[in-house]
Parts: sequence; C-alpha cells; structure tokens
Amino acid sequence: MPIEYTASMHRRIEAISCGLGLLLCLPAMAQPTPGDFFEASVRHLRRAAIAQRDGSHLPRLFALRQLGDPTLKPLLYQLAHHEEWQVQVHAVLGLAEIDEPNRIDPWLVTQTDPRAHEHLIANAIDMDLIGPEEMRQLLAWEELQPIPRLLLLGELMVAGEPVDREAVVRLAASANDRVACLASILLTQLGDGSALSVCSDRLAAVPARDRTRHLLWMLEAIRQYQVTAAGPWVRQLLGKSDLEEDVVYWGLFTALVLEAETGLPLWRQRLGANPSYRDQVRYGMLLLAAGTDIPPSAYRRLTSEEGLIRRMAETGLALSSGRDPTDELKALLDLGHLRTANWAMDVLKDLPDDQAAKVYEHLIADVKADGIGQSERNARAVEATARLFEIDPDRVVKRLAEAGDDSLAQEVLLLGLFNSHSAAAGAAAQHVRRIGAGRADSLALLLIARHAEALEEDDLRQLGMIAAGGGRVSEGLQMQAAWLYLKHAHRIDQALSRVFDDAS
Repeated sequence: MPIEYTASMHRRIEAISCGLGLLLCLPAMAQPTPGDFFEASVRHLRRAAIAQRDGSHLPRLFALRQLGDPTLKPLLYQLAHHEEWQVQVHAVLGLAEIDEPNRIDPWLVTQTDPRAHEHLIANAIDMDLIGPEEMRQLLAWEELQPIPRLLLLGELMVAGEPVDREAVVRLAASANDRVACLASILLTQLGDGSALSVCSDRLAAVPARDRTRHLLWMLEAIRQYQVTAAGPWVRQLLGKSDLEEDVVYWGLFTALVLEAETGLPLWRQRLGANPSYRDQVRYGMLLLAAGTDIPPSAYRRLTSEEGLIRRMAETGLALSSGRDPTDELKALLDLGHLRTANWAMDVLKDLPDDQAAKVYEHLIADVKADGIGQSERNARAVEATARLFEIDPDRVVKRLAEAGDDSLAQEVLLLGLFNSHSAAAGAAAQHVRRIGAGRADSLALLLIARHAEALEEDDLRQLGMIAAGGGRVSEGLQMQAAWLYLKHAHRIDQALSRVFDDAS
C-alpha cells in the first residue's frame, strides 16, 4: 500500500528495514542464466518506476531508497519528473539521502507537482534533509503554497532564525482556516497575544467535527513548535465544557509539555480522586510522554497494583528522579503493551549509550518464533539491533557469531544491520556461514552486496536468484536484490533504458 505522508506535522518515517513479513518463493527456474536474472531485475525495476494500480510501486521505491546507494541517482532524477506526485516525493527525498551534504535541492522541489510540496517539506524537516539556507531559498519562491511556507517559517523560528513577521500576519488573514490557525500559532510565539483568540472565534463558526479536527491539529502544532506563549490559550480551551474527549486528552498533554507546573493541576483534576484502570493507563501515558520535567509526586497518583500501571509508575519515577531506568524499562517492555513499548523505544534514544545498550541487548535476547505479541517484540529487536550497532558494533558482531545458523535470532540480527550504511555492516555479514539459500543466507549476501565493490561469480549468481524470487525474502528485499544485481553486473544503464523506453 502507498506510504502515507502526514504533512499536518512532522513525523519521521520510522520504517524497520523492509519488515519481517515474507513472501512465498517463486517457482525455481530450470538452469537459470544471467539473462534470466537480468530480466527478473528489470521486471522489479519496472514495477517500481511505473505507477501500479494498487500503489505497490511506492513501497518498492522506499525499499530502493533504503539502500542509500549513489548509483540510484540516474533512476531518481528520472522519477523526480514522474507524472505521479507521490513518486516525485520519493525521488527528491531519495536524492537528498544520497547526496553530500544530505539536503534536498530547492530547485528540484520547485519542479514538482504542487501537491508534493507540503509532503516533501514536512518529511525533509523530519528527516533533517533541509537546513536554513534551503528553507530561505524556498521561502523566496513566490509560488510556494501557504502550508509548506508556514512549515518552513515555523522551523526557522524553532531554530532561532529571524523570519518575516509580515508574511505570517498576511497568512493569518487567509480564508483557509487551517492556514489561518497555523499562522496564528506562529504569531503567538512572535508576541501577538490576541492571535489565537481571533482564530478561536473563527473556529466557533465551523461545524463541530471540523472544529475538533482543527483544534487537534493546532494542539499538535503548538507542541511541535514549542509555542510556550500558547499556554494560557490551551488552559482556557480546557476550561470549556463542550469539548470532545480527544481534544481534552491532547489539550492536557500539550499543557504538560509546555509547562508541567501549570499543566499538572489540570491533569490531577481530570484524573479524579478514584480513577478507573482505563483512566490510570490513559492519563499515566500523558505523564510518561510529557518528559522528565514531571515530578515524582505525580506518578504516585497511579495507585493500581496491576502490572502495567505499576510498571509505568516505576519507570516514570526512575526517569523523573534521574536514576538509571534500565531495569524499569526492561520490565515495562517485557509486558508487550504496544503504546508503552513504543514510548520506551523513543526514551531509549535519549539515554546514555551504556544504559541504552543494556536494554537493547535485553530486547535482542527476547526473540522467539511465536507467542502473543511476539511479532511486535521481534520487530523491536530488529530496531534494537540497528541502534546497538550504531553505539557498540562489537556487541552485535559477537551476538551474530553466537547465533545459530538459519535461526530466527540470526535473521533478526541481520535485518537490524540493514539500517546501517556503514561498511562494518557488510563486514559483519561476511562472518555468517552461508551454506545454502535459506533466509539468513540471503540476508547476509544482500548485506555483503550493499557494501562490496565487487562480488565473486557465485555470489553474483546467488544475488540474481534472490532477485528472481529464490531467496525466501520479502518483496522489498527482492527489489533491493534486483538493483544490487544490476549494479554488480554493470547493467544499470541497460536496465534503465529498457524501463523508460518501454514506458514512453
């Protein structure tokens, strides 16, 4: 299915190396030849470069981008002018990911479909593929639409860069409610204390469903742009009696994020004296997500002895008191509760390396073939491997050497290495004993092929087999195998000629 771009605010594309899902193998070919492998690779490339009715070309393009390979440039430059704007987004972002420095090309953005601009800019911000210089070049472009313009202005403000206040004032007067509200948020941060009240008056006249949608989006923008001056407006909003429950919930979160001291009384009031289990979980999550500014006393309001709530409170107490939280995070992650597990994975990014490494190793050790929630646990183990490899590659290499041949643990470790663009990932894969065409063997060869300058003839043949469907890997990895085969066989130009000549 197509990759969903959330341009309302910046959300990083956080994908785990083509996933753990596996497709059935294609029937084995009798005595396959290099010509067969080339044709199979061209078919993959065609399915990525030419729009498919089911949208399957988009995840294939994302799989190619994950290679981070400079040889993709000719393909991506072609696709930057594709008739479908979603493909243009992939192409421009992909070029930024492999160029040095990793920055989007403002001119190339101006050549894309207007529908692509918001998604391109939001994702470039999330992925740190745009800097102040590129932002100012795009802001100087008169045809840039209001929302992407405001996204750029907001990022400059967060970075402490000067912005054109009059441009924001003009946008706040827009007939489009979404544009006017976002501009009002930025004006508030620039010192206009009445901007959000004016926006609220406008929203009072729109249907309730649309008003709720706008308010949720505004609260997200206030958090994203750290608009501390919006605190009084948020607290005033929470005082209204006709708000949808979602607005109250995210309003409380916004109040806690902006200023815990003034947000906590509202949180306590909403939680009540005798909160239900459901409310303790929901509002406990707000405390955890709000960060370390929450005082330990707040977590003592979570009184249930039930395992999840107790683990949430213990983890929050450890973080807010500045203690090493590794044991608490391990215990919380062991419960397999999806929301708290996702939160914990985010928290680990900000811990000291030695603390985070302990938790990552704990997650990697938890790999199993089955069990309730085990697929999510295994996916977290893949992500843990990738992060551990960044901070302590020797630990991952040691675990890979100890993993059984063709075991699930070996596959998970290898998948984690796909997130690294370091040659050390390919070197680690060299230590895997490849004795057949099993999944782990295929993963190891793909890692080697990503980083090697050249392949032995037998390895090139096996890579072609994977591209043709004989490696027991996901379709995304088959797509990568196809490109790597063309690269190592020195047939990229020939394949691109076939694909784009056929399409014309």
